[in-house]
Amino acid sequence: MSSRRILLIANSAWNLWNYRRSLVQALQEAGHEVLLAAPEDRFSAFLRAPFYPLRCLERGWVSPLVVGRAVAEMVRLMRREQPALCLLFTTSANLLGGWAARLTQTPYLSVVEGLGYAGAHALRWRWVGRPLFRSALRGAQRVLFLNADDLCEATRQGVVAPEKAALVPGPGVDAVHFAPHPSAERAEVVFLYCGRLLRNKGVHLFAQAARVVRAAGASAVFRVLGAPDAGNPASLPLEEVTEWHRTGAIQYLGSADDVRPHLAEADAVVLPTYYREGMPRALLEAMCMEKIAIATDMPGCREVIVPGRTGFLVPPRDVQALTRVLTHVTSLSPEQRASIGKDARQWVLERFSDAVVLPHYLKALEDVMRK
Repeated sequence: MSSRRILLIANSAWNLWNYRRSLVQALQEAGHEVLLAAPEDRFSAFLRAPFYPLRCLERGWVSPLVVGRAVAEMVRLMRREQPALCLLFTTSANLLGGWAARLTQTPYLSVVEGLGYAGAHALRWRWVGRPLFRSALRGAQRVLFLNADDLCEATRQGVVAPEKAALVPGPGVDAVHFAPHPSAERAEVVFLYCGRLLRNKGVHLFAQAARVVRAAGASAVFRVLGAPDAGNPASLPLEEVTEWHRTGAIQYLGSADDVRPHLAEADAVVLPTYYREGMPRALLEAMCMEKIAIATDMPGCREVIVPGRTGFLVPPRDVQALTRVLTHVTSLSPEQRASIGKDARQWVLERFSDAVVLPHYLKALEDVMRK
């Protein structure tokens, strides 16, 4: 076993490339040997560390046979590579990777980035999500949460022992990569939904509010950027979204590897979620590019947005409240919108940038490895 070897596991190579790049670099610069494991996709070739494809880890698993194969595959990987520590991201990696780490007696640290689909429904969480998380996280040396609501709920319900739980201020945002871009002057206010096409992320509520705002004569454009998520039960059919596009409610942009050009053309990013977000990266990236953030008063979102200063919060599932906020933003002058955007970027720089967040991860890893 190498005392500096760390294995990162997530549910896709895309996830490792898009979301863990800065962390991988920081670990390597700190002298760690980093190994990466996830189901393979076209982003596997971009990863800047040894990559091990996981062929049995599937999204939306339900079959005990599939679960058993995925755990066995990770057990073999851990026994062969003998990492000093596993760092687990995403729900499937946390659950199955946690069981594999316990079977191989490999120390592991879990990052809970929201309670997700299971946490969005009380009964589903009580009978499915909570027991699974409790089992998988029981052997973790440390469990990191991205918002205080999730941490408090998990410790109060006995999912994680309080002495193992810690709070990290978000996933981290590369403030250089997501720098502000000058946008062309335009008469219309551009609102953008950026994320997976999930019903519980509220994309359909965005489309409903868009119809009302446009019907009232407001000078606004509503755009949707993202793709369905076949492994998620809440995924919307692509045909439904393209129908919204056909009828003029929204402009559907498809999906993009680089969201920055689309963020640059927007005035505000809208996330009407009632999904249990950890801390929405889409909002942080947009705010870092000086965009107004509009979201629901849900765990994760409420930590990011200071109402009236960096954006606006609305009650979840409340289309009327969302419509009022969207209409209000269209009534602001370009100077007022720009002022909110500048405050939003400063808020991210001070609290959620890589420079602030990555030291928390490094300290947690070092503390666990010392013990």
